[in-house]
Amino acid sequence: MRGAEANTLAVLDTKTGIVPYDMSTTRATMAQAYRPYEQHRGERPLIALIISRSHVDHCTTRLEVIFGRSFNINSPHDSTVPEDPAMPHHDPFTLEDLDTLLEQRTGPCVSMFLPTARVTADTDRDRIQLRNFRSDAFEHLMREHGLRRPDAESLLVPVDEMLEDVEFWPYLSDGLAIFLEPSAHFVFRVAEPLEPRLGVGNRFVLKPLIPLLSGDGTYYVLALSRNELRLFEGSRRGAREVQVDDLPRNMAKALTRRGREGERGMNKLWQGDEGQKKLYRKYFLEVDRALRPLYAGRSEPLVIAGVDYLLPIFREATGYRHIVDGGIHGNPEELSEAEIHERAWSLVEPILDAPRQDALDKLKALRGTERVSDDVSTLLGAAYDGRVESLFIDIDVDLFGTFDPTSREFAVRASEAEASDVDLTALAARWVFARGGMVFGASEGDVSEERPIAAVMRY
Repeated sequence: MRGAEANTLAVLDTKTGIVPYDMSTTRATMAQAYRPYEQHRGERPLIALIISRSHVDHCTTRLEVIFGRSFNINSPHDSTVPEDPAMPHHDPFTLEDLDTLLEQRTGPCVSMFLPTARVTADTDRDRIQLRNFRSDAFEHLMREHGLRRPDAESLLVPVDEMLEDVEFWPYLSDGLAIFLEPSAHFVFRVAEPLEPRLGVGNRFVLKPLIPLLSGDGTYYVLALSRNELRLFEGSRRGAREVQVDDLPRNMAKALTRRGREGERGMNKLWQGDEGQKKLYRKYFLEVDRALRPLYAGRSEPLVIAGVDYLLPIFREATGYRHIVDGGIHGNPEELSEAEIHERAWSLVEPILDAPRQDALDKLKALRGTERVSDDVSTLLGAAYDGRVESLFIDIDVDLFGTFDPTSREFAVRASEAEASDVDLTALAARWVFARGGMVFGASEGDVSEERPIAAVMRY
């Protein structure tokens, strides 16, 4: 079987499992070459691997990257479907995470933000940026915070371990945020590129992650076909394929797991248009069941991609209520991630931009009235009281100080001068989120340079 390159894959079919003879160099070409075998013979255990020569195009040490599933040669009947190591990974940033990072700390805090690449070949650039941040943070800790060399080195150990961890870098998404203090560290791989930034002080820098809490710009695409099922998570900057536990890879896998026959049996049992429609409905019910944990509590738009015949069947089968009108029409197996994003974004952009644009229009229309304020003290009190409907913050401007919600005593400083200071805009954002308001990153002109925060009040 030939994929999309010069090398040819041979699969030796035995009574107890398969023996691949040489392998393609990438997951995409390997999957293309292996698919005809799997469609006719099903998923079978791997019992051995033959590598005829040591050239790179004849072998790989990561079978699961190529096949998209895990193989244990010592236990050939144990074959599971893990999270694909080739897929970018991202960590959700939640209100609970914000609460944890807002807590007062006992020592110097290091915050690092950098954009990262999903393409493994580009991770050297990311490592260089992180290594530079590590060097700069070390100098700051010794010079400005008076740490002894061993203490500064100890605080930065998690970064050193990341730099040396070859298993960490293939899992990157679009941005990386790292928070370090003497007693703990926190790492978030996020699906939005972050501007490079290093902060060393008594508190963590949090504003670059706050817009992520609003879900601004996130959408999903479910690419449906008989032979292949793929789920993508996207933002305004691109889309990436993601793995979901128990999500079937195709129709045969979905129906076989419920005790039904494989693809050849399906063709015998379900003849005619009505039979095929029932078959696809059973397939999509299995897909919907696997996606329910992802759906729970979410409202991001979902775009479905597939031939015209399949889209209404899936709409009837799914329990998710945020499916975008229309869809991506045609066979999605032929589309790349970039093409999936381009076609999906034209559908979801008006939906995703609507809340921010509506809030911005209201901000501009009510500016100069009591319903709009850019006074920090007023905003903090209003946010705590639940009176803020929408909040705009400049994520590039730090605003440290203190605020007591009981006495309403307030102090703000241009820089973080005292250990008791907190990032006031992050604190206001936390209260707004907790009370059902919306928070957006401000664009140029939305807020003033002197007052990098503005809000629309509910009343």
